Amino acid sequence: MHLPFRRDRHITETLPPLHDDHVITSSFSSQLCRFVLDCSCGDHFDTRYIDEALEYREMHERLAPLADRMRD
Repeated sequence: MHLPFRRDRHITETLPPLHDDHVITSSFSSQLCRFVLDCSCGDHFDTRYIDEALEYREMHERLAPLADRMRD
């Protein structure tokens, strides 16, 4: 059986932030019935789905330092 998916993926390291501007706090709002993510840089995200919230958190942690480097 031949599977077209590559098994030798490597895990990329996250870039260290230039500033401590990206501290993400997450919580569940029972009034809104949504998962809420707030970053110390001012970014806000909320969703009904926990997997989407986890994916957003991971994406923000990896891409926000890159965006900071592009701005500088």
